[in-house]
Amino acid sequence: MCLNIFPLQNNTFSRLYLRQNLIVLEEVTSTNDYLKELLSNIKPLPEATAIMAIHQVAGKGQRGNSWFSKPAETLNLSFSLHPKDFFIHQSFNLNMLVCLGIQRWLSTLLPNAQIKWPNDIYVGGKKLCGVLIENQLSGPRIHSSVIGIGVNIKQHAFPIAIQHKATSLYIEKPEVPLQSLEDYALSLLLAIMTLYENTDLNDTQQLLTAYNSCLFRKGVPAYYEIAGDTLLGILQGVDSNGKLRILFDGQERLFDLKEVSFKQ
Repeated sequence: MCLNIFPLQNNTFSRLYLRQNLIVLEEVTSTNDYLKELLSNIKPLPEATAIMAIHQVAGKGQRGNSWFSKPAETLNLSFSLHPKDFFIHQSFNLNMLVCLGIQRWLSTLLPNAQIKWPNDIYVGGKKLCGVLIENQLSGPRIHSSVIGIGVNIKQHAFPIAIQHKATSLYIEKPEVPLQSLEDYALSLLLAIMTLYENTDLNDTQQLLTAYNSCLFRKGVPAYYEIAGDTLLGILQGVDSNGKLRILFDGQERLFDLKEVSFKQ
């Protein structure tokens, strides 16, 4: 069960504020790239300036993967943050906060939304949402961050190659009337920004406790691929550096990105 340990007392980022800073485009190659271009040309952009695309033709995922997106079915959203006194070695804290904000938002729509390390959201063992965070640095500090989010909303089906590992809000709960993509974007932004405003990004332990409580496959025996070998292990959690902790034959091992993959 995901722990709800963050008291949400402040709420500067109203729905009206977020709507005024949301740019909706019919088509774009990548919402992240579009927003990064704005950041480089227009200074300063208001906090939580967001780009939403009805169709994203070259969406990007973690580790250079592409993001499958059909027009008007996927919520393609990117927004900017300008954290203060936040250092690059703490970057996983922002990843945890964003994932927790998405999980909170999804939990109002679906049961059992979990975070799959490092930054996907799974429902029923399938991917419903992915996140890509790109940071702009000023010395050792993170000057600004562009957070890209893709959420499968209205898909009735997926291509055969990915239908065993992808799902959508409609597939999981077809009886719920669907809102417009813009309405979903605003409610998602509100959930994340409310958490952002009420959380100390430097408090790694608080974020880690909440993140680990929502972790997909935690404590469950499952198979993982490591250096070409498939091994049975038990996921223990994530450490303060964002590395995955898995128990194999009674011995805990740590893994960074690209060092381990989840087997279906």
